Parts: sequence; structure tokens; C-alpha cells
Amino acid sequence: MAYVALYRKYRPQTFDEVIGQDHIINTLRNQILQGKVSHAYLFCGTRGTGKTSTAKIFARAVNCPHAAEHNGNPCGDCVSCNTVGNANLDIIEMDAASNNGVDYARDIREKVQYPPVNGKYKVYIIDEVHMLSVGAFNALLKTLEEPPEHALFILCTTEVHKIPATILSRCMRFDFRLVPTPLLAAHIAAIYDKEGKKYTKEAVAAIAQAGEGSVRDSVSIADRCYSVSEGQLEYSDVLGVLGVSSKNSIVALAKAILTNATADILTEIHKAVSDGKDIGRLNKDLSLYIRDLLTAKLCPDANGILMLPQDVYEQLKDLADSVTVKKLLYAIDQFVNVETALKYALSPLILFEATALKVASSTGEVDYDGLNKRVTRLEQLSQDMSGESRSVYVVDKTDPKSIWRGVKMALDARNEPLLTGVWSDVQVSFDSRRNFVLRCSEGAYWLIENKYKKILQAEVAQFCDGQLIVELDKSTSQSDIDKQLGALGTNVKFD
Repeated sequence: MAYVALYRKYRPQTFDEVIGQDHIINTLRNQILQGKVSHAYLFCGTRGTGKTSTAKIFARAVNCPHAAEHNGNPCGDCVSCNTVGNANLDIIEMDAASNNGVDYARDIREKVQYPPVNGKYKVYIIDEVHMLSVGAFNALLKTLEEPPEHALFILCTTEVHKIPATILSRCMRFDFRLVPTPLLAAHIAAIYDKEGKKYTKEAVAAIAQAGEGSVRDSVSIADRCYSVSEGQLEYSDVLGVLGVSSKNSIVALAKAILTNATADILTEIHKAVSDGKDIGRLNKDLSLYIRDLLTAKLCPDANGILMLPQDVYEQLKDLADSVTVKKLLYAIDQFVNVETALKYALSPLILFEATALKVASSTGEVDYDGLNKRVTRLEQLSQDMSGESRSVYVVDKTDPKSIWRGVKMALDARNEPLLTGVWSDVQVSFDSRRNFVLRCSEGAYWLIENKYKKILQAEVAQFCDGQLIVELDKSTSQSDIDKQLGALGTNVKFD
């Protein structure tokens, strides 16, 4: 007998065998038991999560006369359950990817009027329904809204956003979720047990993690790993089948990056590339390993999540303890962001090396790129600010010159400007008691004492806890004073 792939051999035949979709299975099961089956369903979600399998089970269950006796599952013994494939005239499976024209939809609309042959319902399962053309969708609208009583439509798609809202509103929608890794691991272990294949729990966990929530992907990987060795399937065997970069190589590269060993970084990357490792895959493996480091650093029961061999986990934990959380977060951010750029880079190797060296040289606290972005945002902000906002000035309270400039800008904003001569002809400083001292020539001194002192005292008090002290600089000559008075202007009035 020809070999059958594991994902086909162990495809679910009843609702009880579908894993990770209890929120959907319970609803469909109860609809069958209560006799409240709708006319149109939309099954959407990531590939390999059970959409088409569930649709087939549901199609057989609604036509099975003994489904209520088997908790909503098809019995497997009646005519409707045993007639499979094209021989079952009551279940029509269609592929919208290759039959997406308007004529295809019109053919459905014409044939749906004919009653079922054996069961209660004539079920149409349309896979990859998002591939239908606009005309085909429009041709199905009325049929989906008011089909014959014996008709039932199940639409399956991985890209629900491509389906028109008019179609969505006529269907009962079910979103299939990614299956948790522990459930996938248990499912693969059960398949290996039935097949008589020995394995370690770490190997099965690695397969489940590689499946990334897809049952079909996980079982397909398990099928590839099945024959990698005649004996027990080990963790290292799975890594070899997946083409994952050697863990020792990844550990060495991650350690070099996180400890800023630049020579080791370039050496380890060169070794990986020389061994035929793809740069994109190397970047992904490194990102995942740093993610594991972060998990080991933050989670009390980290190995319960990671499910690694004990010696591998201890090595991971030691490295995680030697690095800060901010450094790990910064590393993950950089390697994840460069993933897309690597696909289109003329030299992915150079880009990856540059990213690794940049991560190594940073502490994760403040880096050149972060500072550069902040400066750019501030420059952009200053360009977008109004004229009034541009007069904002940040005062350094430890610098008397900065305080004096802040006072002048505050008065300018209130239309009480200082005369140019008063502003420029003053020397400012702090005395030993942190009083704010204005040392000025005789002209400016008398002008401040008679006109500006109260105003200046109020403004200085906002930036300085000390008093305002105005001192006369007696070192200037009478001619200098005359020049200074002339520079103050002619519109000076003394109150």
C-alpha cells in the first residue's frame, strides 16, 4: 500500500479529534444537537488550524441521522458518513483558487436548487473563497442570503479581509486560532505513539514550536523527522531536519554580541556562513535565542515555557543572568527590524554584521540612533511651532546668564521690553548667598532703580530663590557714563 503522509492519515474525522478550537467546536456541536443549523458559515484563520477539516466534519454531521446519539459527531456507519469524495452527492467541495470566475458562481446558483440525494442538507464547501472575483461574489449574494431550505454553505479562507462586507454580513463567522504549543506537542506525541516511534519530550517540543501554531505544519515537520533516525528521535535530530543553525553556533554568536566581543562576532558569523547557513535564517534563530534569554531572565519557571534540555537551559540561564533586560530588549528590537531589510539587501551579510556590531556596542540605555531620532523630532517640532511658541526658552537655574536671558524674554512676551542699553550693559552673577546680582554702569543703575527694579525682582524670583541686588559699577568715567546714557535711548522716563 502506498505511503500516506501523516497529516492526511491523522486528519480529524470527528469534532472530538479537532484540537485547540473548542470555542468553535462547542458552538457547532450544540447547533447540531439543538437543530439550529444556519444556512451560511465563514471559517477563517491561519493555515493548518482546522478550517477545512472542521467544515468536512460539520457537513457529514448535519446529514448524519445518528449525530445526536454521538454528541454531535458523525456516526461513521451510515450512508452519509461512509460515502466520501466525489461519490457523496450531498457534499460538494470546491476550490475557489482555480474556479473563481462568475460562471462558476452562476453554476452554483443553478444547481443549488436541486434537493440532496441522501441527507437533509446539500452542503457546499468553498475553500480559499477570497480568491473569487468580484463578479462571482456578486452572483452569490442573493443565494447566500436566501438559499433553499436544503442548502448550506461553508466558506473557508485564510484572508478574510479580502472578502466583501456584503458576503461577511450574510455568514456566521468563526475565527480559528493558532493552536498552543503544549497542545501541538501532545498531538505529535500521540501520533508517534500510534506509529511506534520513540522520541524525547524536548524533540517533540521543538517540532511543536517550529509549527508556530499550525497543526498541519507541525505534523508535516513530524513526518520529516520520523525517518531521520531508526532509533529514538533526539532534540539535535529535529534541529538538523529544520535546518536551524547549530545551537552551539548561536550561543557563541549571542554571547559575543551581548559581551561586545567584536572579533568573535565576525568570526562566528563567518563560520555560520561558511557552513552554508542562510543569513535570514541566522538572523531569525538569533532573535529567537535572545527572546529565550529574556524569558529565562524574567520568568520564574522559564523552562516550563521553553521546554529545553536541562543542560541547554542552564547554559541559557547563565548567559541571561549576565545581561541587562534593556540590552536584551534593544537586541531583539534591532534584529527583528532588520529582518525585512535582509530580504532585499544587495549584501545581506554586511547588513547583518553591521547590525550585530551596533547591538554589541550599545548598552541598551541610550544609543546614537535614539538620540538622533530625538534631535530630529525636536527640530521638526521647532519648525511646526507658531511664532508665539518659538519664544519659549529653557532656563538653566544654575547659570545667571541663562536666568537673565529668560527674564528679558519674559518681559518681551508681555510687551514690557527692557531697553537695549539696560540689557547689554549689565553683568550678572550669584553672590555667596545665592542672591542674583546685577552689576551695571551708572546710567543703567539709575534706570533700573527708578523704573525696572520691581518688575525685574518679580521675574528673577521665578528662577532664583535669592534676592535681586543691583550694584553700581564705579569704575567707569563720566564720559563713559554719558555714552552709556546716550545708548539707553532718548525716551527714558523716570517715575
